Amino acid sequence: MKPHLIALDLDGTTLNPEGALSDQTVSTLQQLQKMGHKVVIATGRPDSISSQFYDQLQLTTPLINFNGALIHKPHQQWQNERQQTLTIETALALRQLRTAFPIKVMVAEGKQLLIPDRGYQSIPFLPDMPQPVHLLNEAGLTTPPISVTMFVEEQALDALGQAVHEQFPSLEATTWGAWSGEFSALEVTATRATKSQAIAYVSQYYQIPQARILAFGDDRNDLDMLQFAGTGIAMGNAKPDVLAIADAVTTTNAEDGVAHYLQQYFKIK
Repeated sequence: MKPHLIALDLDGTTLNPEGALSDQTVSTLQQLQKMGHKVVIATGRPDSISSQFYDQLQLTTPLINFNGALIHKPHQQWQNERQQTLTIETALALRQLRTAFPIKVMVAEGKQLLIPDRGYQSIPFLPDMPQPVHLLNEAGLTTPPISVTMFVEEQALDALGQAVHEQFPSLEATTWGAWSGEFSALEVTATRATKSQAIAYVSQYYQIPQARILAFGDDRNDLDMLQFAGTGIAMGNAKPDVLAIADAVTTTNAEDGVAHYLQQYFKIK
């Protein structure tokens, strides 16, 4: 079989409900790599909390972070690396949203970069910073970030996203289910940064046509990637709008849905 590109969302998709890779998933994806297929992680997570899965799978492909705004190879300088950043001025201007919304904390992030607007503790997926060395202000932010993420209660999420769209129409505001409930997150990036754009970039690099791209996802930030892929596969636990546009549906992430679909598709055990 000709090489395929297998694009994988992490949370709710490749990772099980405990946030880990199952033995079956690891074994299946490593076997596919040995067969010549390209396995690519495409996640909303920053590099700091996704590189460990890249290493566990022993990947050599590019890693896609920040919903497509960062394409890189961890632990090395890759000449084709691409970062789509916000200007410092834009990142700082986003702070004005704090006057209208109960934003718990706002963080500017980039490759090996994390600068909050205040001290915080016990926010999922973020290291505790009760007393940050640098703050998200004119003195503290000196490097253009890839994203600015705002943490709010879930009921305020849609209104906050609409405000970003109205006040900053050149930006993209997305959310992903791993951050939900009390600490729902809205991630703001450059509008041209999407998972589908990143997958197109990587598939062109490997000269793999769109028809041979398989993409797996469960949440709204996966919609464009599943629609772009030759075959878009929704997890059994996916949100209704993701299930509605998928070409196929596999079992849930708790049931190793990614591994099961790939084993059947590529006829491996």
